[in-house]
Amino acid sequence: MALEVKRLGNTFFAEVRGVDLRREISDNVYNAINKAMLDHGVLLFPDQPVSDAEQERFSKGFGPLEVTFEDPEYYVAHLSNLNQDGSMRSADSRKSTFLRANQQWHSDSTMFQAPAKYSFLSAHAVAPEGGETEWADMQGAWDALTRERREQLDGLIISHDFQKSRRGSEYEFDEEERSQWPPLSHPLVRVHEETGRKVLYLGSLATHVVGWPDEKGRALIEELLNHATQEQFVHTHKWNVNDFMMWDNRRVIHRGRPWDEEKYPRDLRRTTVKGTGPTMINGEAVNEYERAQSAA
Repeated sequence: MALEVKRLGNTFFAEVRGVDLRREISDNVYNAINKAMLDHGVLLFPDQPVSDAEQERFSKGFGPLEVTFEDPEYYVAHLSNLNQDGSMRSADSRKSTFLRANQQWHSDSTMFQAPAKYSFLSAHAVAPEGGETEWADMQGAWDALTRERREQLDGLIISHDFQKSRRGSEYEFDEEERSQWPPLSHPLVRVHEETGRKVLYLGSLATHVVGWPDEKGRALIEELLNHATQEQFVHTHKWNVNDFMMWDNRRVIHRGRPWDEEKYPRDLRRTTVKGTGPTMINGEAVNEYERAQSAA
């Protein structure tokens, strides 16, 4: 059966039917799904009751996976307010405050020199109210800028700081975490490695523009995030149990929405395909570009 792909968002986001993700997938089907990803940026697969092992197997078809933060032996992260025994975890716990920062706009793994390629979420328990996930099309947001504005932005470098991404969530990094996650840089305007299209590349980890006064850089980041998260670039998904979602971190940013964590269980499982290399600017890795600019 051929894939059925139906656009749901204004500029991106599509629903896919005609495939069972619990089964082995042929190369032809993987290629068709990847094409749909490059066309739409975010894909929803309804009615996919996958196990962790099945999700891991399907995800690995797109490349090597990132391990979870909690255990380097596992690839499936449980983004949940449940303890291992199924009881509700305290909303004030350290893990809860860490995960709550995911309610800010972000692209996964920009704390890495090679940030994430694709991310996947499967819904095992959902809240009856709240708890939606939103995606914003950074390609569409870039395309909507004037030519003059695009020329002003292209070539700027943004510092990303994982530690500061938790601001407002009451999560405090310990000494080991602070040494593990130093700030690093990415281009403000990223060229997608497969499509060649330009996209805005920023989110909650973005702190300032390299070489600019901090206040001026923060103002630009806020301006562009406000632009990119306007209604015409955003799609909001209300979760159903067994929804399976995948998205392209090179094109979109996303955020979870709040829900009553002490009343409703919510259990989403995430896998993430590693990036294929460092983000580039003018054909060079950003750190090499920065060094060349400093020496000029």
